[in-house]
Amino acid sequence: MDVQPPPSDAELLTDPGQRLVEHAREATETAFDPEHFHGAHMVGAAVRTTDGDVFTGVSQPAGVGRASVCAEPSALSAARIAGADGFAASAAVRHPLPDEDREFEVVSACGVCRELLCDYDESCAVIFPTTDGPRKAPVESLLPTRHW
Repeated sequence: MDVQPPPSDAELLTDPGQRLVEHAREATETAFDPEHFHGAHMVGAAVRTTDGDVFTGVSQPAGVGRASVCAEPSALSAARIAGADGFAASAAVRHPLPDEDREFEVVSACGVCRELLCDYDESCAVIFPTTDGPRKAPVESLLPTRHW
């Protein structure tokens, strides 16, 4: 698992954060198909709006890697379709591959997904793994620089 040192404003997860991780895990478990692309890398994400609603999405692996889509944009799209426009938090969970003997694990949003989340709400917290367990921090603090 790729872990990073937490930024200075990172916080331990509270119950709402832990529930968001669980929503992401459930989405991942539901969508995982061990036959499709030989059980391709599968990630599920959940976003919680500032109103408290939760929306989920899953990654879309593709034969042409560039055509693949991360889970966070899928969850964000579901929220936007429902009319949401403020985002409090995001979590992503990786499904173990068929030949792995491991559990579901929290994964950090990639740089592109961090940028996307920040575009829609700079104060959105992102849940990410650390050596001390999952923590959350505002997405903006997880980006090295923003030029716009």
